[in-house]
This record gives sequence, C-alpha cells and structure tokens, in this order.
Amino acid sequence: MAKKQQFDAVFFDLDDTLFNSSLMSLTARKNAIRALKEAGLELDEDDAFKILMGIVKEYGSNYGEHFNRLIEKLGYEIHPKLIAAAVVAYHTTKFSLLRPFPGVILTLLTLMKSMKIGLISDGIKIKQWEKLTYLGIQHFFEAVVINDLPSQWKPADHGFKVALKKLKLSDASRTIYVGNKIETDIIGANRIGMVSILFEHEQKTNVTELSNEEKPNYLIGSSSEITEIVGLKQLRWRF
Repeated sequence: MAKKQQFDAVFFDLDDTLFNSSLMSLTARKNAIRALKEAGLELDEDDAFKILMGIVKEYGSNYGEHFNRLIEKLGYEIHPKLIAAAVVAYHTTKFSLLRPFPGVILTLLTLMKSMKIGLISDGIKIKQWEKLTYLGIQHFFEAVVINDLPSQWKPADHGFKVALKKLKLSDASRTIYVGNKIETDIIGANRIGMVSILFEHEQKTNVTELSNEEKPNYLIGSSSEITEIVGLKQLRWRF
C-alpha cells in the first residue's frame, strides 16, 4: 500500500465550501422581494428577482442599496417602510441559513488534532468574520486571511503566501487548499504549489476537460473525504 503523503496544514475557502452561501443568498433575496410585495408593491416575483440580480451584477454583492435601486426600477418611490421590510426579510433569512455543511464541524475537529488548519477567503473582513461567528467556527482556525482588496483576490498568491507565513510554513507542497471554484481556488492553489481539493456540494465538473492549471488534485463532495485524503479517521458524535 502506498504511503499517505504527510501534510502540515489544511486551508479552507469559506463561501460554498464550509456552508451553502449560494442557497443562503438566493433564498434571502427571494424572501426580500416577497416582503416588498406583502408591504404593498404590485410586482411579479420572478421578474423582480431578475431585476434584482441585474442590480447585484451591476453594483456588486457588497453594495448597500440593492433594494433602493430595485424599488426605483419597479417604478415606485423609495420609502423607509419598504426598505426596512426588504432588509429585515433578507437578514432574517440569511442568518437562519448560516449553518455549516454536514460533517464540517467533525472534519475540522478531526484535522486540528493532527495538523494546523486555516482559512483564506476573499471579501469584506467584517462580513466574513460575521459569517464565521454565526457558523460557530471562528475559533477553529489558527490563521484566517481575508483578502479585501481586488488586487489580492484569488487566484492571486497574496492570501496564500500570507497564510503560509502566519503558520510558519515554508513548503507549500505539504499543505492543502480546499475550495469550490476552479478559476480562483484551484488555480491559485496549484500556482503556489499546494495540493488542491475541489469541493462540490452537487458534483458537476468533468475534470478530464480541465487544463493542468485548472485540474484539482482531488474532487470531493463531502468534507469528511478530506480526512481520508490525509489518512485520518473521522471523529464521530457520541450521544
């Protein structure tokens, strides 16, 4: 039997890797539109959702007045009551869905017994830390690097290098990076020499069609598979 490769650390992406960020955003936006309708606006929910997604694409996901622009495009006057209805529905839904993917907590607990674990994510620092805190995993990581400048966003090597330095690791090939996006996570990890793992909640990628730079070392559908890759036995809940 081939000997398992020894690793010093495992680094994770956050959104859609440790929790279902896409489902959270989709549901929260739809519920915000429904709240606007319940507040008195006459609208078709599907049409309003398409308009809202166009606004998100135009202004960016971190823009603070998505619903203001939506109300304008729907032909209504902006009113605090309407904004409040949309914002409350959005955040209530968002926070109710901020839960780790199944198996994430046990995987992190298993890994941290034998190696260092860290997180490398792109976004606004306070928002990413809020997510980590709501998920209840903010204390698991020995190094958290959040790239908040576009020039630092993956696949740029900035975050990877900072994370390695924080953990005093000089050999990237003895580390793993787990992410859900080929164009940022996998390419970035491959370029710096980390072992790359592509996580897909619903598998859809045909790795045979990828270039060498795009191809992950491993493709997984559950975080528990990481423990198998590093040769550890997954912890179990005791009831």
